[in-house]
Amino acid sequence: MAKNIVIPLELKYDFAMRSYTFMLKAWLHVIREEYGADAVLKLYERVCRMDNRIEKLTHTLITIFKLEGNDAETIGHWWDIWGELYGHEYTILERSKTISRVKYTKCPWTTQPKDISDWALIYVNIVNKTINPKATLERPKAMCAGDPYCEYITRIEE
Repeated sequence: MAKNIVIPLELKYDFAMRSYTFMLKAWLHVIREEYGADAVLKLYERVCRMDNRIEKLTHTLITIFKLEGNDAETIGHWWDIWGELYGHEYTILERSKTISRVKYTKCPWTTQPKDISDWALIYVNIVNKTINPKATLERPKAMCAGDPYCEYITRIEE
């Protein structure tokens, strides 16, 4: 019988996260090369909405971390958890019940070329609207679009 190799949990986690982000970005690039940017966005949205997978993930994190409410503050806390899971570096610029503004300076999901940069908006909008259907999103700056950082603004109109 072969002896089991002990691999530190941190290495397993790092390997899994890098593998996941690498494969997603590679998939986006291959679809773009073959079918164009519009097809990337259309197919990515289809995958995200399939079987309500993003909504289910959103609710899973809400349950595990006992998040309550559906305001911009709750949405911001959800993204804090997500950022911690995936190694984002960010600064909270503003956070209240009605607005959450965040500046991301490190993101493992950054893609090139610029014409597929809106892929991230698909995911973020699904998460935000799962928490509150009235949530609106702006992204005035985007690393995927060539900016030095991303800025996301989520608002909840009362």
